[in-house]
Amino acid sequence: MRTLLALLGTAGLLTQSGLPWFPIPVLLVAYATWSVFLLWQTLDAWPRAGSVLWPWTDAAALLAVAHLMPESGPLLADLTVLPVVALALIGGAVHAAALASACAAIILLASWQLGSGAVPPLALGVPLVLLALGPAAAFVARPTRDLRLRLQLLKAFKTRSDPRQGLRHHVNVLLQLLAEHFRLGEATISLQGPQPRIIQWRPGSAATDVAEGDGQAWRDRLAALPRDLGCLCVTDGSGQKRVAAFDLRTGAHGPLAAAATAALHGHGMQAMALPLMSYGQPLGHLWLHRDQSAFKPSDLQWLHAVMRDTLPLLERSDLLEQLQRETASRERERIGRDLHDSAVQPYLGLKYGLEALARNAGPDNAISPQIQELLQLATQELETLRDVVSGLRSGDDPNSGSTSLVALQRQVARFQALYGLKVHIFAPQAPHLRGSAARAVLHMVNEALTNVRRHTTATAVTILFDVHLDDVVLRLRNDHGPGGPAPRDFLPRSLTERAAEFGGTVCVTHEANFTELAITLPLLGAIG
Repeated sequence: MRTLLALLGTAGLLTQSGLPWFPIPVLLVAYATWSVFLLWQTLDAWPRAGSVLWPWTDAAALLAVAHLMPESGPLLADLTVLPVVALALIGGAVHAAALASACAAIILLASWQLGSGAVPPLALGVPLVLLALGPAAAFVARPTRDLRLRLQLLKAFKTRSDPRQGLRHHVNVLLQLLAEHFRLGEATISLQGPQPRIIQWRPGSAATDVAEGDGQAWRDRLAALPRDLGCLCVTDGSGQKRVAAFDLRTGAHGPLAAAATAALHGHGMQAMALPLMSYGQPLGHLWLHRDQSAFKPSDLQWLHAVMRDTLPLLERSDLLEQLQRETASRERERIGRDLHDSAVQPYLGLKYGLEALARNAGPDNAISPQIQELLQLATQELETLRDVVSGLRSGDDPNSGSTSLVALQRQVARFQALYGLKVHIFAPQAPHLRGSAARAVLHMVNEALTNVRRHTTATAVTILFDVHLDDVVLRLRNDHGPGGPAPRDFLPRSLTERAAEFGGTVCVTHEANFTELAITLPLLGAIG
């Protein structure tokens, strides 16, 4: 369209006599410059490149040039159908009808003036008919547009999803994509099953499981909603709220109970609630809310189509996690039974032997303090092993949840007692690591401390947890020691391999007074 306007304008300047040379070239150059800029921004994925204002600009330029070039005016007026159709595809029938009406009124007024009050000539009916077809194009093209947007979202969802990172990662990707499409202020999804979960997304953060207190409030709110109807809550300019329920298959209005109305009124300016169904059975709810423009029934239908395609993947991911937990629990029970016989008994024998050695040595023996330290260490290890075996035999993960930090502190305390290297832990925001990630962190910390002890003259090590928006960073800093040599670059291969299992990285940096080992793990891959 913009190219046609430039070509026709240039041809008119060259072929038509008596045209004013000042306004037309200026207008064409300005419009061409703007068109090139808009094309460049569109290719650069500018968010406002698809604004509904630009077709109005195109129509204004077409009408202005048509007015300045009378001989080419009807042909240029015909081209106004292009911005009308473009606006129909971008903004829908309402915007297209407004632009078509404005263009038709301007064309009628201009032709009336040119005809000195006479009825417009027959040739003028061509652009008017074309303009009338613009809004109709919106109705014809809308299903194709909705399908295109849905396929784009599904493609982005499959591209950004990582099946290794579990249900919450998939939910986070999906809710972020929906937030970009609808410009959401909050998104919450509830999923039923053996372990019901409520996951919430907010701007500026990844999706997280709702805390227990808020979770009960959300469960009560969602339980009041119908299981077979989509719901909308619309707030108008005066602050009045209106609610409606729609059948997702036919689009017809459905009944809404008082409890459901109260639930919709109680959260958000503009809200949309969609029941999630799997094989005819309720699986949960998806709740979206924002503070700007109201949701429309067409938004509900589009969201229903998106969730129909993505819900099977979420359901399979949830079932896979449950299967992994059950399998791991049974395996821990088996290992716990084996460890009770193969590991606890030898430690008991070691403890009894040390106790006998302490009695034979006597309290006045020079090595008696060392024997007592070994006896105390063996006793502590035996108690720790018994706790681990007890947890394994009950099917619990001894390194999951809040116990991961406790296990790290216990490991550090043993290291200090054995080797005399001072280790300080600062973890004000230490996250709850998944069992596999917690074990990997314990192994990596132990190996890093061992490397510090063997290969440096450090006297102290500091361990810090840094929790960021998308990842958690475990930092180990050791001083260079009194008169210690300049540190050399050394990165144990086993550390990088363990971190890579969770999509993480390991980095070593040397500062003036210390060396830092940074272990970075993705938040969704390691945190549970």
